[in-house]
Amino acid sequence: MKCVGLFVGGSLLFGAVAIGIGVAIGGTGILLEAGIAFALAFVPAAVTLAWVVVSYRSTPEMQLTASLGGSGVRMMIALGGGYLLTNAQAELFGPNFWYWILLFYLGLLAFEITLLVQRQPAETITPPTADEANPG
Repeated sequence: MKCVGLFVGGSLLFGAVAIGIGVAIGGTGILLEAGIAFALAFVPAAVTLAWVVVSYRSTPEMQLTASLGGSGVRMMIALGGGYLLTNAQAELFGPNFWYWILLFYLGLLAFEITLLVQRQPAETITPPTADEANPG
């Protein structure tokens, strides 16, 4: 679960920096779009990462289910939520909203993959012994 804590902290820092830069460039009017886009990307990412971390202790089938299912859940919530918001509140969530979703979704996905790859145990390769190298 240390991985999830690191993900939460790093993601909040990434979101704060990105939104801070957006406010510096575009003013405070972007806060709603950027904040909602971050939430749509962050919440399912954190939940599915926790699911994947827990599933690493179980069978390979469960690991595959968590990885593939987590991707589907993340896309459904981020893209589906964005679609619903842009259709229901088009005056509040314009085209720039999709750029925020794209930034946060891809940024958090890259961060999550980096954490999971680093978490994998390194495969140890042992050099062949003299008997194995020269069987004759």
